[in-house]
Amino acid sequence: MKEIEAWLNNPQVSTVGIQGLGGVGKSTLAAYFYHFLESKFKSLNFKAKFWADVSLKPDFTVFAKKIITKFTGKPPQSIDITELINNLLYLLSKRRCLLVVDNLETLLDEQRNWQNKYYQDFFRRWKQQGTNSTLFITTQDKPQLFQGLKHWLYLGGIKIEEGIALLNELVIKGTEAELKAFVEYVDGHPLTIKLVAEFLGEHYDSQLSPVKKSDSTQFKFKLVYNEAQGLHRNKDNACLSWIIQQHLDRLNSEQKQFITNLSVYRLPFNHEAASHMWLEDEVKLTLTSISIKKKLLELCNRSLLVKTQEKFQFKSLVQKYVLEQANDLTNAHQQAIEYYQANFKEPESWKVLEDAREHLEIIAHHCELKQYASANKVLDSYYGFLTRRGYYEVLVEIYEKLVQEWQPNLQPEDRSNYANSLKNLGNAYNLLGEYKLAIYYHQQSLEIARDIGDRNRVASSLSSLGNAYNLLREYKLAIDYYQQLLKIRQKIGNREMIADSLMDLGTAYYCLGEYKLAIDYYQQLLKIRQKIGDRVLEAFSLMDLGDAYYYLEEYRLAIDYYQQSLEIARDIGDRDGEADSLMGLGDTYNNLGEYPQAIDYLQQSLKIKRQIKDRYEKANSLMGLGNVYNNLGEYPRAIDYLQQPLDVIVHSPP
Repeated sequence: MKEIEAWLNNPQVSTVGIQGLGGVGKSTLAAYFYHFLESKFKSLNFKAKFWADVSLKPDFTVFAKKIITKFTGKPPQSIDITELINNLLYLLSKRRCLLVVDNLETLLDEQRNWQNKYYQDFFRRWKQQGTNSTLFITTQDKPQLFQGLKHWLYLGGIKIEEGIALLNELVIKGTEAELKAFVEYVDGHPLTIKLVAEFLGEHYDSQLSPVKKSDSTQFKFKLVYNEAQGLHRNKDNACLSWIIQQHLDRLNSEQKQFITNLSVYRLPFNHEAASHMWLEDEVKLTLTSISIKKKLLELCNRSLLVKTQEKFQFKSLVQKYVLEQANDLTNAHQQAIEYYQANFKEPESWKVLEDAREHLEIIAHHCELKQYASANKVLDSYYGFLTRRGYYEVLVEIYEKLVQEWQPNLQPEDRSNYANSLKNLGNAYNLLGEYKLAIYYHQQSLEIARDIGDRNRVASSLSSLGNAYNLLREYKLAIDYYQQLLKIRQKIGNREMIADSLMDLGTAYYCLGEYKLAIDYYQQLLKIRQKIGDRVLEAFSLMDLGDAYYYLEEYRLAIDYYQQSLEIARDIGDRDGEADSLMGLGDTYNNLGEYPQAIDYLQQSLKIKRQIKDRYEKANSLMGLGNVYNNLGEYPRAIDYLQQPLDVIVHSPP
């Protein structure tokens, strides 16, 4: 609004335009300035004003006579059109006036040129000559004559908070979230909001909630496009679909097909992406970037697309309607896939979600084509990146849509891949801490894998179920799945996988406090890791055994395993492992009452933790030392060490 006020306040600005979709509030905004010039906008020094609604396509003679009569107080003597134009332009140049021409698009033909020669002459001379006055235009389509005009505003929908305020003003009842969701859905389209309010008032006691509950997935679409109707442009039963259709009806057949094809793009698109949607391949070859940009700008001038910098996009209401009206978008989706495949960044360069956006769009278009196996294949290549970067919500959103749409269309040959999608969805929920949902999808994956006899898929699902129950601290259920998994892996004979299962079982029993059973699995695990020759993992197994014997209070055995772990860590240069082994030794000697040795090992551990800047383990070493000095009765020193861990955790940088 401030932008328009500034334009109207500038005598050098001869033409101001507001363009937008029908019913978006162009006339309302123009009327606001027109009626409140004197009271609210005192700086706008207009001597006279006239409002011309041309929606009924008045003859130019009538148009000119009314303005001249208004500005002079008497009708013109001559009816010669050339003289009328001369007189009208003279009056508008003699003193500063405001001339509002509302609904200008009704004077234009399909090419956005003037249907009437005399209107054309008047507006051309206006543009060429300039005047003291200001022409204020509202239109759905931008006239060719005013192409490139600077003082031109594209009016979108109202803001979310403004839409909610309007619904409140219209006494529509609903929660803040429901009102917000509805305004977002209709893109802040004022007329639609008003029509819906009238419909709700008549049929639902002005309540938004009951309507939503009556059909939670379809009510808004049906309400907006089919049921909420009212007066607009002298049409008694106008609705949003009728308004949009008026815009589309002014397009030629090529433009209609073009905008239908473009509607499959979910993201803003550039001219290169658009060129993939222009008719047949042989025609595409002849298109230049300039020509395709012109075609896109033409759709912008029709208020069907919006241009932001070098990209174009739909208003969501227009896109929804165009998609609903389309018969077959198979080719358009395929063209979109080909475009994104030719332009995606290589996975090794991905750092943020936006880097992989083309892959996400390829998945969406495959789903629209019901090519779910292909979507799943692309998603598999995307899965690792999303997991590593922590985009778990994105994973859930994509996989949920995929499995829900795929299930009723599932082919026998795709069941293995479908089971994998269920497993990955479960893993995503697991990473989000939604363990019950994770288990739900893992169970489905397991059932399919067993049914089709896919042993590897069965093993993968059993592992995921065990992990989910383990995180839920339902260790006995976790152990049951880990035991089943171990049997399968033993049959397969893969030592690394067998080792993983033994570790999972040992850890689960350890968490249950059944340390002897944990030790049994850790011992088996240690033998395999020693045979494999992985010294890092061997050291971990020795540490696990030390911890288990520590909690069994078999401290001498615990010390033996910690010492072996320490030797390997020092031999391979694993500073972190060395510090952990030292801390284990320190805590164990503390429990044996051998305090000098405990202090020595804990001091060595603390020194390493300080060097490698592991603040949490540094805190544990400090607490261990505090406990030793407490047992020695050296309470001031104990207090000093026990106070430091809190400072380390709270004040140290992450």
